[in-house]
Amino acid sequence: TDLPFTIDQLRILKAIAVEGSFKRAADSLYISQPAVSLQIQNLEKQLNIALFDRGGKKAKLTEPGQLLLRYGGRILAICEETCRALEDLQSLQGGTLIVGASQTTGTYLMPRLIGLFRQRYPQVAVQ
Repeated sequence: TDLPFTIDQLRILKAIAVEGSFKRAADSLYISQPAVSLQIQNLEKQLNIALFDRGGKKAKLTEPGQLLLRYGGRILAICEETCRALEDLQSLQGGTLIVGASQTTGTYLMPRLIGLFRQRYPQVAVQ
């Protein structure tokens, strides 16, 4: 099954939380403010929940928004760690890569990453 959010949407959510506004988040991500708003609207539609309290000057997360931000931060950290690990292994000509992941990450993210890794480094064993 497809996940109801994308990595980009999680990045946008995190940027809004860090920057305190959709406009500053857009600036920090080098995208337009309407693009940020559209991604958040799509995310709220896909999840069928409001992520932000509308009305105040500052972008304030709802309780579900805070929950998604917490888990989204963990997902983004794992993605960044995965990219760093793969970069570190770029010069490898042999050896073994041992990978551990949570059930969700192991089910949805890791098979593709491991497949790409094996294509690029057929001489490295993966466990």
